[in-house]
Amino acid sequence: MLKGTYDVVIAGTDLPALVFGALAAKKGYRVLVLGHGGKENAYEVDGYRFVRRPNLLCGFSDSNPIREVFRELALAPEMRNLPRPMTPSCHVVLPDARVELTHIRDILDREIEREYAGRLPAFRDFTDRLVEVEKALEPLLRDTPTLPPGTIKEYLSFRRYRKGVAPLLAGTGTDALAPFAGDPRLRTLLAAPVAAMSGLARPWETPLPFIRLANHLLRGLYHVEWGDDALKALFLARIRGNSGDVRPGDRVDMLVVSRGTIREVEIQARNESVGAGMLVAGSDLGALLDLVPSAHAKRRYRTKVARRTPSHYGITLNIGTHRSVIPEGMAQIAFLVADPAAPLEGENLLTLQVDPAMEPLEARDPDRVVLSVTGWLPADRFDGEAATLQAFADRMLEGARRLIPFLGSRPTTLSVSSIETSPKTGLPVVDPAGLIPVYPDAVPRSLDLMTWPVRTPYRNLLNLGDCAAGALGFEGAFLSAFMAFNVLRARIPLKTVM
Repeated sequence: MLKGTYDVVIAGTDLPALVFGALAAKKGYRVLVLGHGGKENAYEVDGYRFVRRPNLLCGFSDSNPIREVFRELALAPEMRNLPRPMTPSCHVVLPDARVELTHIRDILDREIEREYAGRLPAFRDFTDRLVEVEKALEPLLRDTPTLPPGTIKEYLSFRRYRKGVAPLLAGTGTDALAPFAGDPRLRTLLAAPVAAMSGLARPWETPLPFIRLANHLLRGLYHVEWGDDALKALFLARIRGNSGDVRPGDRVDMLVVSRGTIREVEIQARNESVGAGMLVAGSDLGALLDLVPSAHAKRRYRTKVARRTPSHYGITLNIGTHRSVIPEGMAQIAFLVADPAAPLEGENLLTLQVDPAMEPLEARDPDRVVLSVTGWLPADRFDGEAATLQAFADRMLEGARRLIPFLGSRPTTLSVSSIETSPKTGLPVVDPAGLIPVYPDAVPRSLDLMTWPVRTPYRNLLNLGDCAAGALGFEGAFLSAFMAFNVLRARIPLKTVM
């Protein structure tokens, strides 16, 4: 039974989709959000607030897409009060060095001179160059054209942006860290944090996103109370406040398709269908495509999506323990590298975060603390079994002890966010909500900024799961949301919206 029609139906609650939904609702589109099995980032075990993925938030002060989203949604007070710069921003810990990264130039210069004697001029020349190259990106990030281009007008814009960027990348080739080719210790100082922020094991091979994220890093990471969950709640509130509907307990059961267009969305366990002007995959695109009836499925596209497999999975181990085990002076976020000359994957790159759920200061327990440890497991080492994830988490725990030697000396609660207990068998099984898939290959004609296109071969299906954020990490969620909004305005002009 058809019980209503919406301009936009969003299946899932990944950040890019919710940013897009809030923009659409603010402009007058009628929006429906279905939870579609999505889970909050934070969850609780034994009174500890654990997380499924680290909160690596950046760009609030210098990202045009992020600033524009907050401006469009009339969230100026939240923009002023919600994000707070971390001081220090983070630590990068190598076997023989521990460097405090901060936006305060004098302090950072002293850190570099102390740990990399005589290399400060080369480091400063490099970071000054990063700023110059980034300036060429500003017109693109300000205009947020849809990438890859799909129309002649979009292609002409793309050529203009590519022409503006190309001269500044001359000599860089496919290695944004080429000036430090013979110095793995100095390369790792920027490579490790950017690898964690982007999810890419070799982020320097995509120079533009690497340069953008490195500049974000040097301007500082941010603390937002309750992190990713608070931002999602903010955008959901804007959808509700602009006559949108949010149904977190509902999910899609089947899609009604005609002539390459999705007409209706059937709701699981309900005798209900809703009409959809535009459907948005706000979670796993492949799983949503499986709900298209076989007679109307674009099989070649479904096969293409299935073959586009991750290179790595982000795995998070949460540790609840006594606050006294945390070393004095440790930053809230630390990037731990065991061997600067080895690939930044597996146990060799760990992202450690203290109080990762980002509780307000007044809500933190003075005695108990949570430490999250995230590593990037190569996909070819993951067989789909919970035991493999547990073994990797055990190795991450040993790696974390290099920085926190007293870890485990107190009673602890351990939880791997990608493992849950099966209600049927009582055995540990993989929880997909805790897996962070990483897709390393950039989409052609996207300036390496996108690893999944927003558009799909279905006329009114957009892809805005977390993978749509591409190599730009947190900022990429806002960029892809704007790209999708451009597509929506072209597909369903605002003047036709009542």
